[in-house]
Amino acid sequence: MSNCITSTSYLPSRNRSWLRSGLAALLLLWPVAAMSATESPFRPFVGNWRGAGDIVAADGHREQVTCRATYAYGENVVTLTQSLVCASDSYRFDVESRFVANGSALQGQWQETTRNVAGSVNGQVGNGDFEGTVRGQNFTAQISVKANRSQQVVSIRPSAGDIASMEVSLQRRR
Repeated sequence: MSNCITSTSYLPSRNRSWLRSGLAALLLLWPVAAMSATESPFRPFVGNWRGAGDIVAADGHREQVTCRATYAYGENVVTLTQSLVCASDSYRFDVESRFVANGSALQGQWQETTRNVAGSVNGQVGNGDFEGTVRGQNFTAQISVKANRSQQVVSIRPSAGDIASMEVSLQRRR
């Protein structure tokens, strides 16, 4: 092994600097690069989904709602973007979100564009399940999403307001 190069001293100073910078960047990105899409906690969610369910108003009135959702990886497999549009005869909401996973912990931001409100999301994600809390100005809701290869069930329970609950079943579109 005496012919192995163990030093960068043979490189000009400028090249050593670039090499060190490149190695430092690689080391910083290594945990993300090493995680494949199959290991991402978001893998069960990625894709296009459509479905329907019910919104239950605070007064008990039940109304059918249809939804479509698109989930895609963000900059890497530990970030996820979401576009969710749901509508019924009386309701419409259009939500854009961005989530980041740190192990099983999830944090993110959302914005409902038809009402121009925004907030945060915190929870736990893994094995196709997400349990967490959505917060906005004067708004808090518990949310549960359970996904497998072909179906996703979304349950939302606001703490106050004119909606008591929403439950939607979505099927993956190819």
